Amino acid sequence: MDKIQQNISAGQVQLTAQQKAKLKVAVKDFEAVFMQYMLKAMQETENIDGKSDNKGYGNGIMTGLFNMKLSEYMTKNSSLGIGSMLYKQLTGEEMDTTPAGVSQSELNDPVQGLPDKPQNVLQKIKAYSSGSLLENVGKYSDIINEAAGTYNLQPNLIKAVIAAESSGNADSLSVKDAKGLMQLTDSTAKEMGVSNPFNPKENIMGGAKYLKSLVEKFPGDLEKALASYNAGPGAVEQYGGVPPYPETQTYVKRVMNYLNMFDASEVGNGGQ
Repeated sequence: MDKIQQNISAGQVQLTAQQKAKLKVAVKDFEAVFMQYMLKAMQETENIDGKSDNKGYGNGIMTGLFNMKLSEYMTKNSSLGIGSMLYKQLTGEEMDTTPAGVSQSELNDPVQGLPDKPQNVLQKIKAYSSGSLLENVGKYSDIINEAAGTYNLQPNLIKAVIAAESSGNADSLSVKDAKGLMQLTDSTAKEMGVSNPFNPKENIMGGAKYLKSLVEKFPGDLEKALASYNAGPGAVEQYGGVPPYPETQTYVKRVMNYLNMFDASEVGNGGQ
């Protein structure tokens, strides 16, 4: 590394624009990993008295959604500047910390800001995402495909719900006592025949079964089905559509954007 750095500083190595783009992604990923370790250490320090429940809300949500999103957010906005420092040290140039063609609102919430076209989403996934969410949910692809075949659902729809509900963390437990990958409440789990909602296969099969019932209840209107998954079918029927609850409206948008993201990842891998 020192030799490469000396050669770059001496002008003996000229990086192409493509190589610089790859280096930019690499140093940002490094900073994101550093941030995740730092956040983990902070949480372990907080729980040092042993009073916290390892399956509690803090562990399930913080380590799943909070750690990932906060580390990626801070990295994209160069809050620590580690990536920028490494880039400058290796190239002698300042790193542009604002991705071209991406608005500030998209930087603040890269998932919510994704456009509808999968091919456009793909570029942002490749350039600005560490891939952790894709990997976390992708671990359960075999189970997801089985559930999709059993209940005649799109596999990516199930993945999108998992991403929105738990970020692929099988141990997630919400303040409302919803559990596991698809955040099943005790009553829903019992109704769907799920005995252990923290078991990935049971949870996904049960969640897919419930999701299918909502898709059938609101045929041809996926947004109503997703709103029902979040707020209950009674609320959707009461308002004749997505209820005017900020949480539910945001949830529907996030799931739809995650669906686009997973569709885009298949386009990038050659699948249609």
